[in-house]
Amino acid sequence: MSRNLARFLAVLLSVVLVAAACSDDNKDAGGGGGDDNTTTTAPKDIDYESIGLWDDGPCDPAKEPLKIGLMTVFESPVLSLEDQATALEVSAEAFNKRGGANGSCVEVTTCDDGGNVDQAVACVREIDDAGVMATVNDQGTAGQKEVSDAMAAAKIPRVASNVVQEDWADPNAYPLDASGTGVTFLMPQALIEAGANKIGLIRVDLAAASALKGLLEDNYEGDATFPYDVPVPGGTTDFTQFILGAQDAGATGVALALGEQEAIQIVKAGQQLDTKLIIGSSLGTFSHKNVSELGDFSKQMAFIWSFPPATADLPVYDALRADLAASGEDALQTENLKASPMRSWIGLYALLKMIRDAKMTTFTREGLSTMLNEAKDVPMLDIFGGEDWTPSKEHPGIYKRAGTNHWATYDWDPAAKAPGGLEGNWVETAKINFDEVLCGSIFGAPAAEC
Repeated sequence: MSRNLARFLAVLLSVVLVAAACSDDNKDAGGGGGDDNTTTTAPKDIDYESIGLWDDGPCDPAKEPLKIGLMTVFESPVLSLEDQATALEVSAEAFNKRGGANGSCVEVTTCDDGGNVDQAVACVREIDDAGVMATVNDQGTAGQKEVSDAMAAAKIPRVASNVVQEDWADPNAYPLDASGTGVTFLMPQALIEAGANKIGLIRVDLAAASALKGLLEDNYEGDATFPYDVPVPGGTTDFTQFILGAQDAGATGVALALGEQEAIQIVKAGQQLDTKLIIGSSLGTFSHKNVSELGDFSKQMAFIWSFPPATADLPVYDALRADLAASGEDALQTENLKASPMRSWIGLYALLKMIRDAKMTTFTREGLSTMLNEAKDVPMLDIFGGEDWTPSKEHPGIYKRAGTNHWATYDWDPAAKAPGGLEGNWVETAKINFDEVLCGSIFGAPAAEC
């Protein structure tokens, strides 16, 4: 590789968290709070057994509960991910109405890590003191090495976790997918699939992120070039400069590694300029409402994620949508629902499915860890393109814990229908295998094995 490992590690922390869950948790997004301008997805009669779930009636509060938790930053200038915590609480309530964990109720403890090391480590103590037996969809934003070490010391397994470089090889982490690393390093593939192979990078304004261009050039050598690379400084008001700069550099597409509000402003600037650039982003950044409001310009966007958007025609999503929308929370209504909080529901389903199949009725941290290490091919109900999940799977290269290999690219069709009477929908355009794309790079298997 032409870029050394130290430089590689420096860039990831600055971009991966943004890529994994580019959410500002906008409280005024519209939806279940009674905004007449939005449409919610109403619950409907669901045959749970036919879609791979179950309905055993309400859980028994007299039984010893399954205690789970989540740690992330609830509100900060950079990331606000409280919707992931809310989604886990709401998902537990829904699954409890259908039997919980083999009859036991699921109890949820969440903790705001504040985006700082001391508070993040304090969250581990809070989770530990609460008797939490596993976390689901935790996402560290500061001091992740300290947090991972503390979680391992407390023997609390991390299910459907969002892993960063400090815990890529952590045997205590059981991610569903490659998290932000997958988004960051596969987004160029989404642009290539959409016909753009001269890619501009518009990214967070952090010094370490300047290494991203070199890393992507290494990984996509012969397939794409990266003629433009620019950060978006805080306080920027003129976003047209970035679109014009990419065009002047000869780019045919741009990849956005930005927070939600900055990404939306870039897209609107492109629309204002009537640019021909293809704009790449993630399903963690844009909701149905965000994209549908762009009208025909939305057809110039290319999206990447490991599982389909909330509006996909997937049988199990009937339950996911109904469970989350029933909360009344704006961010969890289908039109506002981004991929990051969806992982709370998906991760909880997977945990409860393993417990159900193991016929486990007594819950301990050690018992859950053993179950996670022994589980093979957990049915994921086509959420990952037909691929099932082996929680302890080891991938080649330095990124050992990358979950399932399935990723996909999506285009937007303004004429397509979506659940709940919504107009416009995403259409899958290509499947991507994480190990295959990164084989020969600093992430994956040696080139000789590709």
